[in-house]
This record gives sequence, structure tokens and C-alpha cells, in this order.
Amino acid sequence: MIDQNHGEASLQEEEGKELYTAGKFRQASTVFSQAAELYLNQGQEQLSAEMRNNQCVALLRAKQPREALAAVKGTALIFKEAGDQQKQAMAFANEATALKDLGQKSEAIDKFTLAADLFAQLNEGAMHLEVMQSISALKMKSRNLIGAVFSMQDGLEQVEKLSLRQKLLIKLLKIPQNLLEK
Repeated sequence: MIDQNHGEASLQEEEGKELYTAGKFRQASTVFSQAAELYLNQGQEQLSAEMRNNQCVALLRAKQPREALAAVKGTALIFKEAGDQQKQAMAFANEATALKDLGQKSEAIDKFTLAADLFAQLNEGAMHLEVMQSISALKMKSRNLIGAVFSMQDGLEQVEKLSLRQKLLIKLLKIPQNLLEK
């Protein structure tokens, strides 16, 4: 029975991915939710949490941030308990994105910061930069210009190989810091 349920859950997962790729985000979120339930019934909490994160992303693409937030809630803790920091960081980033879309800037920054810290620990420079860009944008919208500059600079400093554009940007971002130090 468990093997049959696992097979059904895997099929649901694949169908959800196909629907997502086809741009059918609402349908994909429903199928990911079903896969999450099937995995949970099998006692596979991590796989269930992965499906809930997939559901969250699909709901965010479907412009349903409240439902996305409900789907992803608690998944970071499941990944933490399993020792999977990368998925924990992704869960925090997904939760932060839902909070951002709901207009809860401060809470979003807090969750993005948790994600950024984990990505930095894992030496995931590109993911760290992406999260720091989100933090920077939120700080910019809150008129915290210095915070926005430092967040962007911090993100860029974690990238191993900067593109020419990124190198130029980091030099520009250091101008205010140099002026403050004088």
C-alpha cells in the first residue's frame, strides 16, 4: 500500500511540475497540495514539505500570496529538523516572498535575512545575492537608502566571480561608504 501511495505521490509531483511548466499555476498548486498530503500520509514529512514549497511558488505565480504563505508555513522548521539547510533557506525565501507580496515588508525582510544567512553559510553566492537584492529593494521602498545600498553590497561581496556589470555596481555602491568614512 505504501509503495502504491508513494507511486501516486510521485505521479502527482510530476503532474504538478508539468502543469507549472505549462503556466497552469493554479492547477499545479492543487496537484502539489495533493502530493504533499500523500507524502505526509506515508510519513515522508520532508517530501511533503517540498511539495508545499512547490505549491507556494505556484500560488505566488498565480498571484495568490495569502494562500502561498499558508502553504509554506512551517516547512522551514521541517527542513531544519532534517538538517537540510539549503531547503530551509529556500523555504524562508518563499515565505518572505509571500509576505512581501502581502505588503508585510518588515516581516519579509526578517525572513529574507534568515534565508540570506543560510545561503552565505552554504557558500551559495548566487542565491545569497538574489535574496540580498530582494532585501535591498524592500529597504529602498521603505526609504532606507543606506540599508538598501549595504544590503546590495553585502550580496555582491558573496559572489565568487562577479560579472563586469556587478564589479562596476560594487564600485558604485562603495562611493557612499567611502564618503561616510572621510
